[in-house]
Amino acid sequence: MPREVPSIEKQETYVSPDQTDDDATRTLLKSFLIFMLPVLMDCVLQSIASTIGNVYIGRLLGAEDLAAASTFYPLLLILVSCGVGLGSGASVLVGQLWGAGHPERARAMASAAVAVSIVLGGVVAIAGQWAVWPMLRLFSVPANITDHAAQYCRVFLAGTPALILVVTVAITLRGAGDNIRPLVMMGLQIVVSLVVTPILLKTSLGLSGAAVAAILGWVLALLLAGIWLKQSGHELAPGLGMLRELVPQRQVLWSVIRLGFPAMVEVATQGLAEIVLVGRINGFGSEMTAAYGLFTQTLTYIEYPGMAVGITVSVMCSHAIGARNPQRAREILRIGFLVGLLMTGALAAIVMLIPETVSLLFTSNPHVIALASHAFRAVMGSAVLLSMGGVLGSAMRASGDSVAPMGIMLGCIAFVELPAGYLFAHYYGAWGVWFGYTASFSAVFLASVAYWALRWRHRPLVPVQ
Repeated sequence: MPREVPSIEKQETYVSPDQTDDDATRTLLKSFLIFMLPVLMDCVLQSIASTIGNVYIGRLLGAEDLAAASTFYPLLLILVSCGVGLGSGASVLVGQLWGAGHPERARAMASAAVAVSIVLGGVVAIAGQWAVWPMLRLFSVPANITDHAAQYCRVFLAGTPALILVVTVAITLRGAGDNIRPLVMMGLQIVVSLVVTPILLKTSLGLSGAAVAAILGWVLALLLAGIWLKQSGHELAPGLGMLRELVPQRQVLWSVIRLGFPAMVEVATQGLAEIVLVGRINGFGSEMTAAYGLFTQTLTYIEYPGMAVGITVSVMCSHAIGARNPQRAREILRIGFLVGLLMTGALAAIVMLIPETVSLLFTSNPHVIALASHAFRAVMGSAVLLSMGGVLGSAMRASGDSVAPMGIMLGCIAFVELPAGYLFAHYYGAWGVWFGYTASFSAVFLASVAYWALRWRHRPLVPVQ
């Protein structure tokens, strides 16, 4: 018999048969917002943690070191994609099994994701040390920042196992309906970044001190999560059972990889596209590179609320599908789409209205501010569309359909973002680079809506076998 475990399905307020559809929608909206708010806080804290590091680097070390740190962003996106992919695959499976009341099987899926994270992180950490200089040449990093960028990259890559694992653990815990521990884990990373980063930047480590502070935050967050889960007797707590399952059965491993690999490829491809565009951006000089750093940092504040909505949609839909309630899963998507549109739209409007003020938070260099402000005006509106496409993709993954979102993203990057970015840069110089993002973000949304309308909304929503 399946064990009784806490799930979003079981915690929801009872809906009586005589309630109207509006009453049921309000009840579901309340459940959605209650689960989403800690996730949103987590996403905002992720942005704050990165922003704190960039502000410290820009103010304490200068624009060149800020540019050197910014060159690592595309590679960071690829590394995070490994955790996101593995975590997403495990989260869907854990969520469906959790909603169906099978915690032991959910733990086996989580253990498989942890094992792959450790192995993959170790391989990247070791191989990355020899790949730093070829990567920087591929990025066309300006000569005046190459040495600092190389040192920063090497230290950051050494912490890859902790980075991939902390992302995987956080996403997997949310799949089990736990949105508090990931929030506290991120809060601890913020405290470490606030306290340790400025201290290490002033030592002989220089720019690499920011990477060391980040790694320390990841390690402490993992220790906190493990101890907390163990003390509370959580089904996903580390222990002998999970240790035995770190060598997963073939079927379990295949299930995690089958759902996680497309998500990993999707995010990794975004990172590879960024690498190509960064090479073009770096060709316009270190000030353009610094503006790119401001742009990507600010863009996260638009994307993360959409990501919070997407995560909530994914978790709640997977629980509903596991409980064999497909109508509820479709209603969750509708609510998530509307909530995400309101949140990301409001934030994008603010950035587009006061771009110079936003830029001044990072630097006082007038040329960097002008370049970043143009990027904000050109791209932030379409970033809302990208977030909405991401919400649709989250529901698709929750149903086990992870290939379609991957295909949409790959197609838009290969046939829209890269050609448009290079074309506009060729004709309009540094100012034209940003329009590649606008074209790609819009294409992702349109393709996602088309797939949802023509295919996904007509398919049966049943648990992944």
